[in-house]
Amino acid sequence: MLSILRRRLSWRTRDGSAAPGGDPDRVFMARCLAYLYGGGSTLGLISVLFFASQPTENRNGLLATIVGGYLLAGICIAGFDRISHRTFQVLSTCGTALIGLAIYFNGDPRNDNEFLYLLVALYAFYFFTPLQAALQLLIIAAAYGWALLAIGGEALEQPTRYLIALGTLTVAGVMIGFLKRDLQQLIGRLDTAARTDALTGLLNRRGFEQVFESELERARRGGHALGLIVGDLDDFKALNDRCGHHAGDEGLTRFAALLDKAARRIDTTARIGGEEFALLLPETTSDGAWRLAERIRQDVAEAFASGAVPLTVSFGVTCYPDHGETGEQLLRAADQALYAAKELGRNRSVVHSAEVASILVGATGRRDAQSQGHLATMLSLAEALDIRDSGTAAHAHTVGRYAEGMAVRLGLPTARVERVRLAGILHDIGKIGVPDSILRKPGALDEHEWAVMRKHSETGARILESGSLEDVRGWVLAHHERPDGTGYPYGLSAEQIPIEASILAVADAYEAMTSDRVYRPRLSTAAAREQLIQGSGSQFDPTVVGALLELLDAEGEAPRAAGAAVAHNGHRGANGSEAGSQPGTTAPGLQRL
Repeated sequence: MLSILRRRLSWRTRDGSAAPGGDPDRVFMARCLAYLYGGGSTLGLISVLFFASQPTENRNGLLATIVGGYLLAGICIAGFDRISHRTFQVLSTCGTALIGLAIYFNGDPRNDNEFLYLLVALYAFYFFTPLQAALQLLIIAAAYGWALLAIGGEALEQPTRYLIALGTLTVAGVMIGFLKRDLQQLIGRLDTAARTDALTGLLNRRGFEQVFESELERARRGGHALGLIVGDLDDFKALNDRCGHHAGDEGLTRFAALLDKAARRIDTTARIGGEEFALLLPETTSDGAWRLAERIRQDVAEAFASGAVPLTVSFGVTCYPDHGETGEQLLRAADQALYAAKELGRNRSVVHSAEVASILVGATGRRDAQSQGHLATMLSLAEALDIRDSGTAAHAHTVGRYAEGMAVRLGLPTARVERVRLAGILHDIGKIGVPDSILRKPGALDEHEWAVMRKHSETGARILESGSLEDVRGWVLAHHERPDGTGYPYGLSAEQIPIEASILAVADAYEAMTSDRVYRPRLSTAAAREQLIQGSGSQFDPTVVGALLELLDAEGEAPRAAGAAVAHNGHRGANGSEAGSQPGTTAPGLQRL
């Protein structure tokens, strides 16, 4: 009991921190009112016990008011954080009434007991609204006036004392109100400063975490998505080392401005580390977050391209509830995706996936021979992406095997054959930048989703930026180009397309058609071959299609006359179209490759 009483009356704990409690406002109000009533009652008790009484003084009545004051203090201590704001107003009115009774029981209008009204007035003007404080002042005026009228005689002959007392209470209360307003503004500025990064004007990590928890709770209640982007400026240390910290600060400020400009009003931007930033995107899926990250990444590359150190940025993208339920889980997922972006060559945006994260977490320290370490990571990543896309790690290696076989039949040098096989394994590595909502969508993709999907060859080329993979990079970039010029990303045609890229296109198409996908079941080998034949000359290089059909026949499939005809149907890259595959269209079995 004593420990509870000590805790509720104590302003500080032994370690210097604020004493614990419930609602901070009600705790503070209860504690202050308990001290005011306890202190006022103690002053009254000392006056009654140790100072000579007036002839008209009612000692029993005064003692009763003192007991009432202690009782009100006890109610404040007992109720503590359970007292409502309306009850505090009632308790203040009770205190006003007790002071009026004390003046009356004293019997002398000059006894100065009215000074106790100052305690009530100051409390009211500090804790209540201006209207509520004014009401308390009117109650004080009424109680004091009643006491003087009840005393009568000399009390009625001194209206000046009454007016001066009420005027003093009013002035003191108004001053307390102004001081409270200024204090609140100062606290607001200090709170803003504590939550804001001084250099960029964005939220700092503390402020971001507060908003993050609030938005996450809103997302849970509303059942909507919450996107998170975490970005880190690439080669920022080089900027500081070469141009000085002033240039580094300027770079951070410019980047923060770009970030803030790209965000919506409902989004939150923050600097959560030295050169690490974050965006919180309410009601945004990983697809939408990735698109925003890519737009910002491109803007940053353009804005800093002419600088002494051309800064770029890498982004990790994640989303509630797909990648985590708590703020800690989502931040960890975003950090893993950001690490993946850094590991894969920087200046890219990566959507988190558990398979990719598990591969990349072990990549640190494997760069004993830089290119070999990078290649090992790429191969592991290709397998992980296969698992993410199709549920097995077979697609990439099967494409590599088909590509190798076709390269042999087309007479490529042995060394080049091995590189083509490697390119076949790595051809879809750019799908790390495609959100699961698109990659695993069971229905048809809309125009926007197709635009995202078509970016994966360029993303893959950026990931493969390495001196040892430059040839492979070019083939991966072009493996969705078409002889009729309607492919992507550059619309190359005929002889402009490397033979190796054409090999990847045919190998990828056949393997995908003969495998189950979330958006369609597998085709029979006969149907898949027919699709390749129909697309020959428009979507695929006829010579390469013929090489694949020869390979399949050699591996045990029944020969098909149509396949033999295609093998000799014109030179490689001939422009034209086959039945069922007009230029600019794709046969049904070849969708979403």
